[in-house]
Amino acid sequence: MSLSARDVRTPAGVYGLDDSETAFGGRVRDMTVSATVWGDFRPGAPSVQTPSDGQPFVSQTADFLCRSSEGLSLGGWLSVRGHDWRILSLDEIADGQVRLRLERI
Repeated sequence: MSLSARDVRTPAGVYGLDDSETAFGGRVRDMTVSATVWGDFRPGAPSVQTPSDGQPFVSQTADFLCRSSEGLSLGGWLSVRGHDWRILSLDEIADGQVRLRLERI
């Protein structure tokens, strides 16, 4: 499967988490944009999950196919179409392309 210029039409902001200590001994986490990647975004249907504690929540997964893994990391974050998605997996496929499995809750 090879991505054409026509397939790579969805921009995504790549975010990193900056973790630092405050002057009072607390922790602060800031999300900062490190790059923008373009890819083929394929969201799945939202579904209701019920964990063992019995508190249901809605989650959604998606695939994002792009041409490079530069700036991307497992556990990192993408902002796609106004929503923040966590990177669950990052798999290199043919021709150096990358398939990301994303989740949002």
